[in-house]
Amino acid sequence: MMARAAMTGLLLLIYCINISASRTNFTDESALLVFIAQITNDPDETLIKNWTQGTEVCSWIGVSCSTRHHRVVSQNLKSLRLRESIPKEIGNLSFLSFLDFGNTFNGVIPNELGRLMRLKYLSLQMNNLTGEIPQSLGFLSRLEVLDLSENDLYGYVPSSIFNISSLKIIDLNLNDLSGNLPNDMCSNLPMLQYLFMGNNGLVGELPSRLDKCTQLLALSLSYNRFTGNIPSEIQNLPAIQHLSFRKNELVGTLPPSMGNLSTLVMLDIGANNLHGNIPTEFAKLVNLKEIYLGSNNISGQILDSFYDISGLEMIALAANELSGSLPSNFAHKFPNLNVLYLGLNQFSGTIPSSISNVSKLTFLDLGHNFLSGDVPMNLGNLQQLEVINLQWNQLTNDPSTRELSFLTSLSSCKHLKRIQLGYNAFRGTFPKSLAFSNWSDSLDVFITSGNNITGEIPVEISKLSNLVWLGIGKNRLSGSIPHELGNMRKLQKLTLWKNKINGTIPESLCNMEVLFRLDLSENQLSDEIPSCLGNLSSLRELFLDSNALSSNIPPTFWSNIGISTLNLSSNFLNGSLPIGIGSLRSLSNLNLSRNQFSGEIPSTMGQLQNLVNLSL
Repeated sequence: MMARAAMTGLLLLIYCINISASRTNFTDESALLVFIAQITNDPDETLIKNWTQGTEVCSWIGVSCSTRHHRVVSQNLKSLRLRESIPKEIGNLSFLSFLDFGNTFNGVIPNELGRLMRLKYLSLQMNNLTGEIPQSLGFLSRLEVLDLSENDLYGYVPSSIFNISSLKIIDLNLNDLSGNLPNDMCSNLPMLQYLFMGNNGLVGELPSRLDKCTQLLALSLSYNRFTGNIPSEIQNLPAIQHLSFRKNELVGTLPPSMGNLSTLVMLDIGANNLHGNIPTEFAKLVNLKEIYLGSNNISGQILDSFYDISGLEMIALAANELSGSLPSNFAHKFPNLNVLYLGLNQFSGTIPSSISNVSKLTFLDLGHNFLSGDVPMNLGNLQQLEVINLQWNQLTNDPSTRELSFLTSLSSCKHLKRIQLGYNAFRGTFPKSLAFSNWSDSLDVFITSGNNITGEIPVEISKLSNLVWLGIGKNRLSGSIPHELGNMRKLQKLTLWKNKINGTIPESLCNMEVLFRLDLSENQLSDEIPSCLGNLSSLRELFLDSNALSSNIPPTFWSNIGISTLNLSSNFLNGSLPIGIGSLRSLSNLNLSRNQFSGEIPSTMGQLQNLVNLSL
């Protein structure tokens, strides 16, 4: 009798548990069905076909349940390309601990998310969410990850967020947030490891007590409008590895105390208003791999101690006022260097030949300095090199060869994408042994303008089939334009100005269907302008001035409605200006002066409403 009573009680208990479970499942199911009902775009029909009433909720795509209570604990809908707002009913999923909605949701973040007291992970990254961040998120006392990056959120960052002591990651990058950050924002964030608030509109001074975030590994407040100095307290971040204040309005000098950040791997304070020298204490940053101090007003010489940070892989110090010479034993100093930006400074002396032994170098920018002497002949050793910029220096080449022979060495660098050698003191011809074909699959920019290069344009240059910019103007090149240049179908800019090039303009240039800028001015070109040039719909800037061109302007020129600059001055062009000139509605610069035109100025010239400069 007692055994039967016990069995009855057990069955009753199981029944009650099942009833309870069905009710809690009904709550979760109802919230999710409201969610799917609001979805207007499910391109792969992932949820429409799977989330159906009457089926087991815990088997739905993107949904996970607990084994004990059979309640929804995780919802992961990342990258399903859904579209609609987040329903407030999501706040009814009271057992939810993981929520990732990385889709294309719009609307606002519902206040009801603050009811998800068990939530540890919240990611609404890469949506089109707008409005303010709800203060109610501060109720999520167990939250460890908060990612609201890449949305259109605005307003202040709620102070309540800085009171969630369990937070390890805060990512608010790429929004439109404004206002100040409180000085004591780190006081209640003892677990915080990653803090990202870049690409917003935050103002005021940097919080002075960031050092209270003692577990911080990465901090980015870049691309905001912070002012004032870098707080010295930042030296007390014992674990920091990545630190970025790029593109703000910070002033003052680089704090020597930053040299105490011995764990630092990446430092980026570029594009501010900092001045003074690079502190000698920076030599203590022994773990540093990347340093970005470009676009400031930093001056003085780089001390030898800085060059002892042998683990550096990227040095970006461009656009400052740094001076002095480069170390002769460059390869020994930086065996792991990948990228070197030193352009737009005041460096002098020669390029050390040892730089060719930095075997991992991919990007070399020494442009806009006062470097002199011959370019090293062994640059071809840089087999990984992709970009070399030596423009605007006083560099020379070995005069005994009468060729730019260092280019022959560079031709063995088969990964080169950009060669910029303009505005130096190079003399001689392009080497006959130069293997342009070695760059045919990689090179997209080749600039040697502003030198004293002589001889003819090499026909072999046409093998650069992927080139988008060929700039060899302001030299002393002679001969005619090779018709083979027309094979360079991807060319967008062709500048041959101010040379001694003669002959006619080859019609093959009209094969360059994406040509944006063509500058053949200040040469000795003659005969007619090819009418097919007017058919290049991509052409926006055309300079044929200061040549010996004759005959009429081809009628096709007046149908290129996208052209913005047209300079045909100082030639022997004749005939009258047609009425069709008024159709060039995008034209802002027109110079037809010093020719032999006759007749009246067409009344349609008055239709050129964008015209800024006119010379007839």
